[in-house]
Amino acid sequence: MMISRRLKSIAGLIYETDNVLDVGCDHALLGIYLVKNKILDHLIVSDINANAIAGGLKNIKKYKLEKKIDARLGNGLEVMDVHTDTVVISGMGANTIIKILSHSNLKQIKKLIIQANNDHFLLRRYLTFKGFYIAHECLVYEKGHYYINIVFLRGKRKYSIKELKYGPILMYANKDYYDFLLKKKHAILDNIPRYKIFSRLKHHRDAIFLKRLSK
Repeated sequence: MMISRRLKSIAGLIYETDNVLDVGCDHALLGIYLVKNKILDHLIVSDINANAIAGGLKNIKKYKLEKKIDARLGNGLEVMDVHTDTVVISGMGANTIIKILSHSNLKQIKKLIIQANNDHFLLRRYLTFKGFYIAHECLVYEKGHYYINIVFLRGKRKYSIKELKYGPILMYANKDYYDFLLKKKHAILDNIPRYKIFSRLKHHRDAIFLKRLSK
């Protein structure tokens, strides 16, 4: 089956030894891809939306994978079982993801694969505070948008504010992305009135740093 490039990039970060819960699975497309391509033998997919789970169940039955994909209606980590050690979350904002991961069941999780829609600084800061380190970061470009995949593993490492903001791995690995961010930052600066000195100064400092990263 065909899935989007951004979902396929997540699949590439999952190993056969991972016991996966896919939170916010929508129509279970990632789960079906993982099983059909023999990346996983079994996983749990979940969504808080009953219509999304109904659509997922329909797709699971279509591919005759009812014994391999367990679709559960529920809120985030509440639906995981005792074997779950890896959580995948994509297509949500950072605040929503943090709310999901604030559940006490997080202590059981060893690996997180996150593809947030925004505020990656907030996400990195929260999860590194909660006892995870950033093991891998990668970008995927699809239909005019950059998506950031971050893999968090259990462990402690210290990061600077700039590393949390721009990514301790990404900031040294992808010039095109930071050139893209620099252009966006210049567009923001162009729309800030000159009398808003402190706001302009903050964005100007960011632009200087992004220019260094994009070289």
